[in-house]
Amino acid sequence: MDIFVEEKRKMILIQQRWQYTWLNDPATTSWTYKEKKDFHHRADTLIWGQWSNKYVVSVSGSSSFAKTYKHQDFTLNFDIKWELSKPHWSVEVTKIPKGKFKTSSVGWSNRKISLDTEDLAVVKRINGGTTYKQYPVSHEFGHATGNSKYAYTGGHGDEYRSTSAYFSDKKSIMNIGNELRKRHIDFVLKELNKMIPNTSFSYVSHR
Repeated sequence: MDIFVEEKRKMILIQQRWQYTWLNDPATTSWTYKEKKDFHHRADTLIWGQWSNKYVVSVSGSSSFAKTYKHQDFTLNFDIKWELSKPHWSVEVTKIPKGKFKTSSVGWSNRKISLDTEDLAVVKRINGGTTYKQYPVSHEFGHATGNSKYAYTGGHGDEYRSTSAYFSDKKSIMNIGNELRKRHIDFVLKELNKMIPNTSFSYVSHR
């Protein structure tokens, strides 16, 4: 991912460059250019809507940057860019019939994301009498931003697995819901804190 610290706007943009490979289920027609554009636009809109303008971080440290902005907060935004070369992630998207299911995944070590066209549709799951809603593309994006056990020592991935410490937090976007948690930007904060010497970014809040 690329991380841009925009001082004047008090905003930090986390942007991923995705290079697509367009695949087809045998029961579907070939992709048109409009369908490809529509998929990317809808994925980008969902990711932005569910992840952006939700997290606030603060700055501390002895650097001139930290001293300038020590009393000001920065908002995190998240974005994907359709890339034709030098991507962060290779993204395979399979067109499947509406209502059909295909397992999607994120490979942290090989930087490969596997999606399908139904990942843009809301999924409803009932657990303990409660209905939870989630857009799969936003869940998978969460893995690509560092919610992977392979991202760093102590990293956490899918929270719907019974082995997860957060298995009971069904509302979490990394479980079966769509709510963000403080832990979901652990990796982003680690990367931010490598960028500017003598400067630390810390979680303040999220909504």
